[in-house]
Amino acid sequence: MLTSDLVLTRSRGPYIFPCTIDATDQGTIDLAQDLIDLFAEHRGKTRRELTRALDARAGDATDYRVQRGLAKLLEDDRCAFQVVSAAPPEDLRATVFALARENHPVVREPDLIYPVTKDHVLEQVALHYEVPISEVARGLYADLIENHILTTFDAPSPAWLLQRYNVALAQAMLYRCNLMKLTVYRNLPVRYKQLFKFIKFFRLIHAITGDLDSGYEVHLDGPVSMFRLSQKYGIKMAVFLPALLLCTRWKMEAEIAGSDGRKRAFVLDENHGLVSHYKDQTIYDSLLEETFAGRFEKVETAWQLERETEIVNLKDTVFIPDFAFRHPDGRNALLEIVGFWRPEYLRRKLEKVRRARLENLIIAVSEGLNVDEEDFRDVPGHVFFFKNRIDPRDVIERLEKCG
Repeated sequence: MLTSDLVLTRSRGPYIFPCTIDATDQGTIDLAQDLIDLFAEHRGKTRRELTRALDARAGDATDYRVQRGLAKLLEDDRCAFQVVSAAPPEDLRATVFALARENHPVVREPDLIYPVTKDHVLEQVALHYEVPISEVARGLYADLIENHILTTFDAPSPAWLLQRYNVALAQAMLYRCNLMKLTVYRNLPVRYKQLFKFIKFFRLIHAITGDLDSGYEVHLDGPVSMFRLSQKYGIKMAVFLPALLLCTRWKMEAEIAGSDGRKRAFVLDENHGLVSHYKDQTIYDSLLEETFAGRFEKVETAWQLERETEIVNLKDTVFIPDFAFRHPDGRNALLEIVGFWRPEYLRRKLEKVRRARLENLIIAVSEGLNVDEEDFRDVPGHVFFFKNRIDPRDVIERLEKCG
């Protein structure tokens, strides 16, 4: 994401906005393409060489913040830098310094009294590692960040880069977010489920009200309200934003704490044209779920597995089972997998299951958790434990017990 110094904002009354760019402007498209080409030309070169080329490209241009922002996104999202050295740099340095100490002083111009030069030392190290002298000299400080080599560059299109930049500007606005209110409506159920899973994944403190028909209102507490400008939590709010962009109808209202102490409103909705770079509609949340689904499809049974399940509204939050099952005779059931979670997450999960009070819920619990049947004594539904993988036959056995 972008750092705060790369973001320009404008205010209008009680509102604040980032200064986004026109992704259809030809001059801006040309700038993006120039930067992409520059990165591509520097494959195999050091980060220092790339930085110098970017500085030369910027010159005294007035849009240097935009260029630096675009370059940072390319560097963070599309580049891979590696330490390239014939031997671990710390080993090379240790060997060179040891030889230099043994032959002290090492001089530039040898004479009868001081015959050892730097080249003599490097030559001995090169013989030791069986590499050219030039490789020893280059590898001595190859682990310094400016000497890292650009080994991979996945060149995007200019359109991707410019869309990513505008999203990054909006993300940077949320570093100092007090509160955020989301309104999502007229979405397919899968969109709501995906959004709620992202909220849980980023561990954002939330309260959710609404239903599938009228939509949902989500309140998120920001870093300023709880931790007095905690940048760590602010980054979580920022990385969550692209997940919201995957919804079709939505509105975000965020309260931003300004550097002058004033609070301003940052408002976005689907009409702003921001495009998420997150993958849409993740089918499975874990390998455990994917493996179970694949095994279930191979079993002969009248029960049909469905990935998209109902959203159970618990007033201040929602409960979304992992799988749904439907039988031709009209019966239906749900499956919740309680896998490898920390104790606090497990406690909240059990609380949701109890509040949901679903008699047709099957709960598969990992034996790796520090729980037993007694912990599920007052939980409605059918509970069983599994070791490494969930056997579809264990699920079908309990499906038949669901009325």
